[in-house]
Amino acid sequence: MQIILADDHALVREGLKPFLQELAETVEVIEAESFDHAMVASRNASNLSLIILDLGMPGMNGLSGIRQIMERNVDTPVVILSGTHDQSLILKAFNMGIAGFIPKSAGSAVMLSALNLVLAGERYIPSQIMMEGDNSQEHSTHDATAPNNGELEITDTQLIKKLSKRERMVLELLVGGMTNKEIARSIELQEATIKIHVKNIYRKMGVANRAQAVRTAIQPGWAGQSSSPIN
Repeated sequence: MQIILADDHALVREGLKPFLQELAETVEVIEAESFDHAMVASRNASNLSLIILDLGMPGMNGLSGIRQIMERNVDTPVVILSGTHDQSLILKAFNMGIAGFIPKSAGSAVMLSALNLVLAGERYIPSQIMMEGDNSQEHSTHDATAPNNGELEITDTQLIKKLSKRERMVLELLVGGMTNKEIARSIELQEATIKIHVKNIYRKMGVANRAQAVRTAIQPGWAGQSSSPIN
């Protein structure tokens, strides 16, 4: 198994290599200190299983770099490792098809769990980019006039099909990161009405809160169990 680890800080790469080598019996970690080096490494790799990119390294150019390396390696999962807290940017990266986002502040156990999930064909979505509660005062980075524009997409499942047309619309706005107040303003309903829709969504989807509803909507197979490896 070959893993490309692209980060412009040598200390970061050296610190992560021992953890990456725990992912399989034989792991070759290919280091890259810039986006250009990562692209060259991906072209030369013969058994590439995973690409880990620092979003802020030289040459990345944000989402442009992600798009380029994914187009070059369509069958290889790409995971972003970054210290950014830009929720909008992270959501757009997921919508482009990245397999995971790992904050640089994450512990080793979280990182290993996330990478194992990705290598198993799943996506790792950290809970901090979700709305964890139902408090309408919670912060949102999205424009209420442009719901779910370029954000995470809902995957149709039997649970989603239980929802009414209005409930599906509310769920799409939840996935877009909106609060109850913003949803109410966006679709011109009372906030109390939105709360009723949200409760009905939870009931029909078998989830307990907003974060679980969003995860279930965008990640097939995730049913809200507390044992989920997503953190």
